[in-house]
Amino acid sequence: FYKALHHKETVRVVGYASMEYPSDILKWQVTIGSQASGNQMKNAYVELSQNVESFKSLLKENQLSEKNLSVNSPFSYPVYDQTGLIKSYNIEQTLVYTVKDTVLFSRIESLNQNPQALYARNLLLRNSQLQYYISQLPKLKHNIIAEATKDAKQRAVEVANSSKGKIGKLLNAKVGVFQITEPYSTEVQAYGVYNVSTRQKQISVTVTSEFELK
Repeated sequence: FYKALHHKETVRVVGYASMEYPSDILKWQVTIGSQASGNQMKNAYVELSQNVESFKSLLKENQLSEKNLSVNSPFSYPVYDQTGLIKSYNIEQTLVYTVKDTVLFSRIESLNQNPQALYARNLLLRNSQLQYYISQLPKLKHNIIAEATKDAKQRAVEVANSSKGKIGKLLNAKVGVFQITEPYSTEVQAYGVYNVSTRQKQISVTVTSEFELK
């Protein structure tokens, strides 16, 4: 009864940890397309199919295996004129090439940065972007949480020492959201960040901990 009513002196601190890691998964997403009027839709789909085959040939020429390529289904949407009538249709298809071999990264990056090779094959690019991921991210998160918890304990010790006290057991802890950004970035969002645009990433997290004071 006494322990239940007795007010404990506590100290609450926020621990922080941040580490850099290289990505080991690269996803290259390319959207190709064509435009056609209503009575030319069939020819447009044939042309789109030929463009997919042309893209596969480009991969082969650069020693990139076709088995890593995913071809999404094509889709179309109308284009309207100023009077609100349909004047043509845009047809698009997205191709996604994913590799887990970092040796191939520079080869794909070169193709993405120099789209002339794609245009030379009459491929109409609507979009081309690279996305970088870390395969061991769940494990790395555990390591970073552990480091942030250690940092929180050290901060609590320093606070306790300043008042000539000692910290006791950990009463509770709350892990914040992860901020995965490019190195040296100050970007922070309340719901977390996962920046996939850069190969090298900085992963950071906070842990709010409450310790008993003796």
